[in-house]
Amino acid sequence: MWDRTTRYGELASQLHAEICAGEFRPGDKLPSIRALCSRFKGSSATVTHALYLLEDAGLIAARPRSGFYVRERQVIVGPQPRPEVAAQPALPAQRALLRELDQLHVHEQPMLFAVIDPELYPVVALQRIMTAQARRNPSFFTLGDMCTESPLSEQLARRGRLMGCNWRAEDITVTSGGKFSHRALLRVLIKPGDTVAIASPASMRLLWDLDAMGLNVLEIPAHPEYGLSIDTLEFVLKREKVAACVFSANFSHPTGGLMSDEAKRRTVGLLAKYGVPLIEDDHNGELYFGKSRPLPFKAFDQAGLVHYITNLSDLVSPGMSLGFAVTNLRRELEFMPEPAPLFQHTLAAFMASGLFEPHLRRLRQTLAAYAKMHRAAVQRHFPPEACSHAVLGGHWLWVELPRGFDSVALLRRALTVGIAFAPGQLFCTDGSLNHCLRLNMGMPLTDRTERNIAALGQLISEELAQLRTE
Repeated sequence: MWDRTTRYGELASQLHAEICAGEFRPGDKLPSIRALCSRFKGSSATVTHALYLLEDAGLIAARPRSGFYVRERQVIVGPQPRPEVAAQPALPAQRALLRELDQLHVHEQPMLFAVIDPELYPVVALQRIMTAQARRNPSFFTLGDMCTESPLSEQLARRGRLMGCNWRAEDITVTSGGKFSHRALLRVLIKPGDTVAIASPASMRLLWDLDAMGLNVLEIPAHPEYGLSIDTLEFVLKREKVAACVFSANFSHPTGGLMSDEAKRRTVGLLAKYGVPLIEDDHNGELYFGKSRPLPFKAFDQAGLVHYITNLSDLVSPGMSLGFAVTNLRRELEFMPEPAPLFQHTLAAFMASGLFEPHLRRLRQTLAAYAKMHRAAVQRHFPPEACSHAVLGGHWLWVELPRGFDSVALLRRALTVGIAFAPGQLFCTDGSLNHCLRLNMGMPLTDRTERNIAALGQLISEELAQLRTE
């Protein structure tokens, strides 16, 4: 009934046979996911996927907060594969691999690190404004946080209207970058042992933070072009107690997927129905290649369950470590350290000067050109089995290869000839994305980079040929 070449298909077929043989009778509760993992020596993602296949086939039914039960005998319909949902992060392999890759230099490996060309930042303008601010107010160096209140919140509130959000300056909390905000919000919203739903693939930083906080993780599949699978999210919310979600609607890292407005509206409505808070990380929302800025989840929030965070540093200066949050938990964030007042006043002055919007336009146009050239090079040099999708924003390219392909093994070979990239294993908890890889497109496509893409394409072709013979 199912493809037994996959582990979850094999497991579903075995449970199907046991149900048909009467080992589990109608009304019987199946063993827990943990018990099935132990019995079949499989991951929770594999077991969960197998159970979804059985449910789709009409053999079993899920009962909220209880488990899966065998249904009364009926005509069995053909199974419809459902995206995997993974739980329980375990990241030692990912950590070891990243420590190894961190030894490499960003200038030598432009396809590895998710960085933007330093030449695209408005360094000269920021230096000029910062110098003027420091001369005008020496107390930035002597009083620190006791300086006069920054006008940055006013500037950010004005920009909110461009994003479909009517927040006020007093709704905004200026932060030291998005990563501090999401950690603080997670600590307020959840406790160790709770379950958090995230999109998969997910950023390494988020996976590690959730792991360090002792949280269970449900990975909701996300399409590289269209974003989060809302059907899977709804399926999970009906059956699991989810304490919070962490999603990005616009150009999520590492795939760059963009959800439609209707998908965003449906997601927010679904979470409101179940009373599940959402931490929205929108730090890529400004890196769009289309005509207008895509709306965030927050624009559709009527219940106050969306806690919006973003990182401004990636847009103007990574060294400034500036971000902001819009949340009804603002009081709970007061303990967070604020960015240096000099940085806040500098960015506020930069935005007020009229230089910010032209800078963003140039940044988007250049990144769009970089993306177009990189993807064209990949299409020229990678084999046809390598699938990538239209890049609508951000600066990454997510490449999918046939299941069974080992991108870590490919990386080992590539490193011997001086080429590095980020294998898919780094962006999930269980290695299920090891057939994928991420390439950074935030740097210019030089002749050397194109040669490296060509060499990587040749290595992929060789690995695929070997895979076909096994």
